[in-house]
Amino acid sequence: MKNPLSVGIGFSKTGDGEAAAKDAQGMAEEKITFAIVFSSSKYDPHTIYKDISSVLTDANIIGCTTAGEICNLAKNTVTDSVAVLGIGGSRIRTAVGVGKNLSKRGEDAGIEAVTSAYQSLNFDPYTMFVGMMHKTPLDLVKMKMFMNIVIPDGLSRGEEDFLRGLVTAMDRHAPIIGGSAGDDLKLEQTWQFGNGVHTDAGVLGVISGGIKIGTAIGHSYTPIPEKGAAVTKAEGRVVYEFDNRPAAEVMKELLEVDELTFELNAQKPLGFKSVDVSNEYVIRSISTENPDGSLNFFSEIPRGVYFNVMETDKDRLEQRFRNTLRKALADAGNPKNVGAVAVFNCIYKHLANVRCGCNDFDIIWDELGKEVPVIGFNTYGEQGSTSGGAVGHHNQTSSLLVIGNELVSQ
Repeated sequence: MKNPLSVGIGFSKTGDGEAAAKDAQGMAEEKITFAIVFSSSKYDPHTIYKDISSVLTDANIIGCTTAGEICNLAKNTVTDSVAVLGIGGSRIRTAVGVGKNLSKRGEDAGIEAVTSAYQSLNFDPYTMFVGMMHKTPLDLVKMKMFMNIVIPDGLSRGEEDFLRGLVTAMDRHAPIIGGSAGDDLKLEQTWQFGNGVHTDAGVLGVISGGIKIGTAIGHSYTPIPEKGAAVTKAEGRVVYEFDNRPAAEVMKELLEVDELTFELNAQKPLGFKSVDVSNEYVIRSISTENPDGSLNFFSEIPRGVYFNVMETDKDRLEQRFRNTLRKALADAGNPKNVGAVAVFNCIYKHLANVRCGCNDFDIIWDELGKEVPVIGFNTYGEQGSTSGGAVGHHNQTSSLLVIGNELVSQ
């Protein structure tokens, strides 16, 4: 049986988007109809998009600027590059939606993105019908008719509201995976690609077509015994008090330091148990300390949770990433033929890899071989569901998407 997808990948260390797109198209052979693009913020995003779209003229294009690009052709995470993953095939159906002014209208932006994407999706119900043939009810309940890839602005502080809008418009069971756009830690402005070039936006890419596709999220952290406190006063991403005391004061005591530095916040995040059935630790990282002794975080912190200070090491980084990849493969139905993998890796997780001497490609290649196209980027936050199904905006996490080059009926 002919593979349902044609997949190609291209890469340029010099920011040549046109060359990367041509390489992806040449490898794919069939016409590319969906492309994922990740680019260094070093390059003009309008030029990158123009050059790539001039080659992939019939493709829906999503992507963003990053804090580092991930591509199997580079063999490691790199900077100052452009990576393009292209997918084609007669069965695949894709669409793109964009929610604008994310920082000011996060939930409405999510609804806008969903409405735009799904109204433009050229859905083929016959493909779904064929995929259901000869499948058991247990197989069918695991099927994913639509996969939703999200790329919000990583400086908008609106990711949680964007997700709320998505879930409101689609349903709480809709699979969601993605990462927040970056700008190489300049923290000035990020750009999103969504059939055009945007900023302060949330992009949604939809994939359908009866193919095996799966997701998973995971982190490498474990709690430090007797290092924790309760969140007694918080609002959104700001924690005012731990144990009814100023949050910064409590954190400094727990970590036995006088200052909460960037490096310390990266190495010692906080974790609290998810309220869903997974009972997994959810990771949150401190951003900055405020003059009133409160702390800013990169994601929302619910009042009333008990957190632990977390830590990791090389063995955990490697084993937990392997476990997350295996979960994504299982969620896709364990396809024998993997078409592509997308990796949304927290920039802090990347820094931990560097600190501990880890390369995620060693694990990917060990599990899948070196021929599978891999694309991704270092994010300013990751979106996805715990194994218990709770959708969230996370820190210090790897969010993985596995696209099988097999029909669900196989």
